[in-house]
Amino acid sequence: MKRLLIIGGATGSGKSGVAVQVAHLLGGEVVSADSMQIYRGLNVGTAKITKEETEGIPHYMIDVCSPKDVFSVCDYKKHAIPIIEDIFSRGKVPVVCGGTGLYVHSLIYDMSYSGEYDEELRRKLKAELDAFGKDHMFESLRSIDPRAAEKLHVNDEKRVLRAIEKAMTGGREENDFEKPLYDHKIYLMTRDRGVLYERINARVDQMFRDGLKKEISELIASGVDFSDRCMQAIAYKEWKEFFSGQITEEDVRELIKKRTRNYAKRQITWFKQYKEARLIEADGKSAQTIAEEIVCDFRKKD
Repeated sequence: MKRLLIIGGATGSGKSGVAVQVAHLLGGEVVSADSMQIYRGLNVGTAKITKEETEGIPHYMIDVCSPKDVFSVCDYKKHAIPIIEDIFSRGKVPVVCGGTGLYVHSLIYDMSYSGEYDEELRRKLKAELDAFGKDHMFESLRSIDPRAAEKLHVNDEKRVLRAIEKAMTGGREENDFEKPLYDHKIYLMTRDRGVLYERINARVDQMFRDGLKKEISELIASGVDFSDRCMQAIAYKEWKEFFSGQITEEDVRELIKKRTRNYAKRQITWFKQYKEARLIEADGKSAQTIAEEIVCDFRKKD
């Protein structure tokens, strides 16, 4: 049975540890769906899983490109699909794990990215613009199609939305979202909002103890600039003002926490569109317990 197992949800919800345990139970291998863990050298600020934390489970789509590269959702799909097919061919289960919604979406649906009009998507994008503002939408475009973003201004809201449409849904029939590329089950890690924010704050503090500032300094010394795509990530872009002497290190810490919490809220909103997803309450449970719950459901034939 070729069925994808997808673990999604907000940053800091505990997805990675659960994915490892799920892979152990199913004989699976993990395919990351994180738009910043693809970059080599961005380890601390992306909370990239360590070799020890993988517990011997193969992980893919991590450290696949240089910090100087521009890597789009199209590039992700092009690299990830053959990996998934290879995992299937060896009789194993691909466990897709990550919080980058567009990466997950590209693996579920046949998106060709050439730019056909889609009324429902336009409505959703307009609602997202109203809820989160033009800066958020421009950053979304930059993550999907950096070249298009370079040609537009953040204030040109209409063209920014159109560019996102072109990047996401071009060249497909209206009912393509009803015809997934793969049979799949989606599991969304959920936590009490207060608990999630506490976990995010604690993780940022751990990043500082683990040498986040040193990592940023080393990236800059290697020739990476704050204008590079990878440095637009939360936990990296906040350091620009620090190195120019405008804010303190403690300011950076608090800014990262705030922006990560806001990002988590956007992730939760994104994943709500998957009506077929099963919500997994993670509070008070170990990764092993959660994994057993997921695997039990995944093995059902429904």
